[in-house]
Amino acid sequence: MFRITRKTIITGLAFAVAIVGTPALAGPGALVRPLKNATNASFMPQGKQTIAPFAHVRFCIASPGECSDGSGPSIVELTPAKRNMLRSVNSRVNSAIEPYMPDGPETWVIGPDRGNCHDYAVTKRHELIRMGWPAASLRLAVAYTRSGIGHLVVVVRTSEGDLVLDNLTENIVAWNKSGLRFVAVDAGDKPRVWYAMR
Repeated sequence: MFRITRKTIITGLAFAVAIVGTPALAGPGALVRPLKNATNASFMPQGKQTIAPFAHVRFCIASPGECSDGSGPSIVELTPAKRNMLRSVNSRVNSAIEPYMPDGPETWVIGPDRGNCHDYAVTKRHELIRMGWPAASLRLAVAYTRSGIGHLVVVVRTSEGDLVLDNLTENIVAWNKSGLRFVAVDAGDKPRVWYAMR
């Protein structure tokens, strides 16, 4: 016959916690339940506030609607459907814009026929917001490629960590597996505010 002891109860509780997990990323009004892979999620370490890239300041003056305070949750639960949306937008925008390095001052443009990394990034962010993604979860980030070239990408904050949409690859990868050295990132909910990377 099975006898219930204090040790049995403690072991059972530990087992239940291991199976159920702990609530993660729950906000006001959210269901308190674990998000898939939340314990393995990796988020970019944000440092002190820094000066926004000058080209971004000019972009905000030209397109103020793209730089208004972001609404909605800052972290999106990454369902299979949402992952497919990220892949689709990344691939579609990468194919739609012909790579081009213009002479003269850097200008960020949404949806050009030809453009550089900045144009890809602001176009992807614009498209995701148009498709219903919360603006607060979509951040622009300045980085350097492995070869030391300045670069701009979109970073999407999800339940599985910060994911990068990059015009140099079709793959959606975690920020710390992208091969990029990140320098600064915008605040997401306040796109005109930028932070240096720690």
